[in-house]
Amino acid sequence: MPVDHTTRPSTVDATALAALSGTWCLDPAGSAVEFTGRHFLVLPVRGSFPVRSGRAELAADGTLAHIEATVGASGFDSGNPQRDTAVRGPRFLDAGRFPELRLTGGRLDADASLTGRLEVKGRTTAATFTVEELTVRGERVTVRAAARIDRHACGVGGLRGLVGAELRVRVRAVFVREG
Repeated sequence: MPVDHTTRPSTVDATALAALSGTWCLDPAGSAVEFTGRHFLVLPVRGSFPVRSGRAELAADGTLAHIEATVGASGFDSGNPQRDTAVRGPRFLDAGRFPELRLTGGRLDADASLTGRLEVKGRTTAATFTVEELTVRGERVTVRAAARIDRHACGVGGLRGLVGAELRVRVRAVFVREG
């Protein structure tokens, strides 16, 4: 059983992660995906997506073998119903045709960056998250990470002149050991 601890990694210690080897299931209720963007290129807009499912596999040597996570595009919420309906619509997320956003693949580098593939609206782009905190509590692991995502690269191009291209994404992912 792993020792309980919290770290704020600037580097990843594969030897320490080896104690966490195995398959981990994402706990949607304890996890969150939040974002901050810019409206009129100045005003901050904050919101969230509901976490649906996911899993991570760590190899015996502590390397990340695979990660996948799914969030619901139709659950986009910024607290403004008119904005939320527009963003879920075809000019932005097109949640009716593409109800989920997915992160797959994954490589955890020594500098605490997690690189994977982000799928939005059927388009896949590279995404790099910086792991800011890793907390181990028995058979539960909480990972806090952040990334800057270019929404245009993801095919979300509505209102280019009024809405900024960059989104700051923050993730809290709670994993529970499988089995």
